[in-house]
Amino acid sequence: MKKSFLRVLALLTLVLGLVACSNQGGATETPSEGDTGGDAASTSKSFFINPKSIGPAYWAAAEKGVKQAGEDLGVEVVFNAPSTTDSAQQINMIQDMLTRQVNGVGVAPNDPEAVAPVFSNALSQDVQVVTWDSDAPDTDRKYYIGAATDAELGEQFAEMIANQIGGSGKVAFMVASLSAQNQTAKVDAATAYLEANHPDVEVVTTVSSDDDQQKAYENAQNLISTYPDLKGLVGFAGAEAPAAAQAVEEAVNAGNIEQGKIKIAGFAVPSLVKEYLENGTIEEMVTWDPSKLGYTTVYTLNLLTDGEDVEDGMEIPNVGSIKVNGDIILTGTDVLTKDNVADFGF
Repeated sequence: MKKSFLRVLALLTLVLGLVACSNQGGATETPSEGDTGGDAASTSKSFFINPKSIGPAYWAAAEKGVKQAGEDLGVEVVFNAPSTTDSAQQINMIQDMLTRQVNGVGVAPNDPEAVAPVFSNALSQDVQVVTWDSDAPDTDRKYYIGAATDAELGEQFAEMIANQIGGSGKVAFMVASLSAQNQTAKVDAATAYLEANHPDVEVVTTVSSDDDQQKAYENAQNLISTYPDLKGLVGFAGAEAPAAAQAVEEAVNAGNIEQGKIKIAGFAVPSLVKEYLENGTIEEMVTWDPSKLGYTTVYTLNLLTDGEDVEDGMEIPNVGSIKVNGDIILTGTDVLTKDNVADFGF
């Protein structure tokens, strides 16, 4: 009896020992060599790309370039902005992303002066900062990325409308914002160019849509009714030209103005003005691909965070050769007509 009890006790001891060894092995098991858990995410680069607002087709096209660059370069990109061109909300978003410790920010400022403190804050945290589409030159940003300089674009818009109306007559300017640096700089350049080169062209007013298509349309309607002798409308942002064209066509159909009386020039997103170019309501516009601006913004931030820099004539994938003039990076423009509007994919 005593021997049987000792055998059972020995067997139980053996079983308990095996169980203990098994539990210890599970507790000390190490992950496989390729399993890094959250470490991989913590070492990847992340960039916050901040347009003026979310919604308009122009910014949607820019987002495509941003996301494509993120995929190509293997970096995380966050593309976001307020639903309206609200400077205070924009700054809050930038500050929030700095708190999340992004490596770089690319901003299209709604107010070039208001962003200065948050840009300085970014610099103090070794976060790279560039502006795109709209500049904030008196800040700590490293580069501004645009299609052409604001002065060049303003002069191009002015020459285009002057040629279309025969060098004389009243025109009105339609902008997205009266506080955005890129809009005011283009307006100033266009005004100065007309005064110097086409003194018989009179700019009667400048109206703002706040980047809202419906408001731009209402502005165009008001301009047509307020100035019965108006000969031209110049759009300085994406919502303006299609809104102006719609208002002009409605006025023609209502018998309020004659076909061709009011010309339209300036900047346009191809997909938004395609029908108006093809039916003759618009003769030609200036355009550039916002997706190239978005792609170049991410590409530039990636170079800067690697300790590299951009160079004049550098070839950027999906963009082409860029022009670098000091702290300004330019991707180029195109003239949009009925013959080439179908060639653009945005």
